[in-house]
This record gives sequence, structure tokens and C-alpha cells, in this order.
Amino acid sequence: MSKEKIETIGDMLSHFSKACPDAEAAVQGDIRLSYSQLKAEVDVISKALMAAGVGVGDRVGIMAPSGLDFYFTYLATVAIGGIWFGLNPRYQEPEYKYLLHDTRPKILFTVSPFEGRDYATVLQNAGLSETQYFVYGTPTKSARSYESFLEKAASISDAQLLARQAQVQAEDIAAIVYTSGSTGEPKGAMLSHRAIVQSAIANAKWMEGGPHKALCCLPINHVASLNNLCMNVMAGGGCMVFHAVFDLAAIMTITQSEKLTYMLTSPTLLMMLLGYDGFNLEALQSLRLIVFGGAVTPEDLIRQYQPIGAKLSTIYGLSETCGIISHSALDADLDIMANTIGTPIEGAEWRICAADGNIVGVDEVGELQIKGPHILSGYFNKPEASAEAMTDDGFFKTGDLCKLRDDGNVEFSGRLKEMFKSGAYNVYPLEVEQAIESHEQVAMAVVIGIADDLYQEVGFAFIKPKPGQDISIADLKDFLRTQIANYKIPKQFRLVDDFPTLPNTKVDKKALKKILEESNG
Repeated sequence: MSKEKIETIGDMLSHFSKACPDAEAAVQGDIRLSYSQLKAEVDVISKALMAAGVGVGDRVGIMAPSGLDFYFTYLATVAIGGIWFGLNPRYQEPEYKYLLHDTRPKILFTVSPFEGRDYATVLQNAGLSETQYFVYGTPTKSARSYESFLEKAASISDAQLLARQAQVQAEDIAAIVYTSGSTGEPKGAMLSHRAIVQSAIANAKWMEGGPHKALCCLPINHVASLNNLCMNVMAGGGCMVFHAVFDLAAIMTITQSEKLTYMLTSPTLLMMLLGYDGFNLEALQSLRLIVFGGAVTPEDLIRQYQPIGAKLSTIYGLSETCGIISHSALDADLDIMANTIGTPIEGAEWRICAADGNIVGVDEVGELQIKGPHILSGYFNKPEASAEAMTDDGFFKTGDLCKLRDDGNVEFSGRLKEMFKSGAYNVYPLEVEQAIESHEQVAMAVVIGIADDLYQEVGFAFIKPKPGQDISIADLKDFLRTQIANYKIPKQFRLVDDFPTLPNTKVDKKALKKILEESNG
């Protein structure tokens, strides 16, 4: 990227529409748009948003699968100072109602019907009388067509659009990304233009092999889609390819046909691809960078992707950090890629602190805290939670347990809230999972804490065997006695064919807990 001052997301799109107007920017099916064409599409939608009364700070939401509709509304909303948020098609009515009453959008777009569900009606059932609903598809009740929305764009002049765009500042909130709500109700992380732009530029710098071309088939409400893919790729002048649903066959086909260069994955997705009947490494030969995060990735799993020849890197990030905030070096060895979250991206700093706030030493477990321009501006409508999330000197408290290694990389030890106390001992599920996965017959393990009359809490391990392996739990226990302390060994084990996953391909631990509750009920 040139030295031109880029402070907002609109600045970034304008920059590339001038610097490389004919370069491919976005693809969906047969639709292929250059940067100049993308900018033109976005400008029309920005005008229509202004005509519909969207002002600086107003929220604009969209319920849609991954695709150009999401990308257009996001870029158009933030370009005029609006605040964008996405909704997941998998949500149910109570979830939509909570999020919509929290954000109270000026405009809500929806694809409807989608996969047989009437979203236009479902979303209006939230009861927001002042929200304008526009539908890609079939309007119901008081909703109107997307075409009728676009018609109003002609009432806004180029001069009016430019004047509004000039009002947008780096500290203005661009997007609200809701956390999963694993503890209590969801919290909306407010991400400013400054945070998103600085994060994207810092990540584009280390993502070797750009400008990149990447596939987005993940839910649009997730920071992985918005920042780890779309914004990081744009910051390098690359191209996003959109596909509506997560589908292993499509991932393989599109990677090969579009000659993708960058793949964002998780250990679960890497494992799913290996187990897919149509998997072959040749289809992935165009990839120059494969990143994986969300959980520790076993060395054996990484090793199976090395023949592709792409650079491999483990990553770590949160909604509150605009996604990727750390990565392993592109020449890192297997140990670092499998067992650490690397080092911070440019401009970020971190530290590991004990419960009393003091920084711990090397190889001591504490909470990871992060500071930098990439951090959220707070949680929407939650001033108390916003204050609690930050230290007095401006570090964000991640709630993740980590430890610093003597080589400068940081190891992830688990979520602070996932740690459980067995008797008088702290047990970190991730450490136990890694011990189980070191057994030659185990493909993957997930450990959760469950109530116990004697020890207060004990571990319950879900284990997925490697293909063709018949695991003996007794033998596995004997093996674990040679790997970890006895109090860390789970008291119960269950073999599974697969794990329930979240839309972002991470293992859904809440679903596993629910399975246990139902089986014990």
C-alpha cells in the first residue's frame, strides 16, 4: 500500500479503486468486479442509504449468507458513517429479537426466503416499528423490495455523497460484532474505522504472497469473515470470492478453479478436509498461505498440509481485537505452529498477568492482555462491561490463559472460564487435550469440566479416533498416566465419530455440555 493516508474503510476502497482500478476485487458465481466497479456499486448503495435517512452513527443490519450483498452493504454503510452489523441465518427468533432490540437499526436488509425460511417475516416479528425492512427476494408484511430501496439513490448527488464521506473519522464506529454469548447475553464489540484499518494493514504486511485471493463462505456476523478475510485481503489489493454456504466440495472446487492463494482455516476444518472423499492436495497447489486458529493444531495435522508448499502459520484473535492479533513466523517450526499463538502483529503489544495484575514470568500461566490500535472501542450499550474489559493502563483483558516461552512465542493454555478446579488443583482443559492427542490413535480430543461430589469438578473427555483405530479407554488412561499428573486425567471418556461445530468451524463446547446434560437427565 502507498503512503497515501488511509484512515477509514472508505479511504481504503477509494485508494485501490484509483491505484488498481482494473484489478479484480470481488467474485460471486459469474459476477466478477474490479475495484473501480466495486467502488461504483458501493457508491450507489451509499446514496440509497442516505436517501433512506441513514445518518452518522445509525445502525444498518443485514441477514444474509456470505456474498456480494453482505460486502456491498458493509462497505456502503461504513463509507457514510453508518454502523454495520450482520446477522446469522442460523439464529432463532429470540436471538434475532435480542440483537435487533439492542442495535435498533435504521435499516435492516434480508435475503428471504433462504433455505426455505421466511426471514422477512421472522425479523419483523422482533417488533421494531421504526426500522425499515428491505428484502432481496419476496417482501412480506411491511417490508419493501431491495429494488425500491435502490431507486432512491438518484435523489442524492455526487457532491452530497462526497460531503458525507468526508465527515467520517477514524474513531467513528464502523461495525458491531457480537460475541458468541457463551457466558450470559451476547455483547456487541464496537470496532472503529481506526481499529479495522490498522488491523488490516498490519496483517497484510506479514501475509506473504499477496495480493491474495481468498474464499469467504463463513457467516457474515463473524470477525473471521469481516476482518480476517475481507479486510485483510483488501488491504493487500486482493480479491474476495464469495460462496453462500460452508461446503467442503465447494471449498475444494473453488480453490482450484479460482486459483486461491490464501486459506483461513481451523484445526477442525483441516481435519474435515482430510476426511472428505474428494480431498486431494493437488487442488490446493495454488495456495501460498494457509493460516489456522481457534484451537491448538496437532503437529501431525499440520505435517499433512506441508507438501502443498504454502507458508503455514498459526493465528490468534478475538472479535475484540478485530480478528487476527498474533501469528507464528512464516519460517516457524512445527513445535511453534502447533503449540503457540506466535507473537503480536505490528503495533500491538501484550503481556501475561496474574490475578493480582502483576506480570508473570516465563513459563508461568496468567491472563493474556493486549494493547494497540486494533482493540475495540467498547461494548455497545454496555458501559459496565466495557470498563471491566480494560485495565487502567489501556490493556484489553482477553480472558485467555497463556504463558510466555523463552523463545518469545506465547502458548495458549485455555479460556479462564473453561479452567476448572478438581479438588485443590487448577486443571486447564487444553493441556489435557494436548496430552490425549499425543496418543497415536487419537485424532482430536475435547475436555470439559463437569460437577463431581468428591472433587467439585472433574474432566470429561470426548475423543475422536483416527480413521480405522479402535481405542481402548483403559490403555489410553495408562498412557495418560505417563504424560500428565493423575488429577488432570479425565474421570470419564466418550468416543465420538465427530464433534458439533459452530458456524466458524470451532468445536461447539456448549453443545457438548448439553449432550451430557441430556444423557444424565
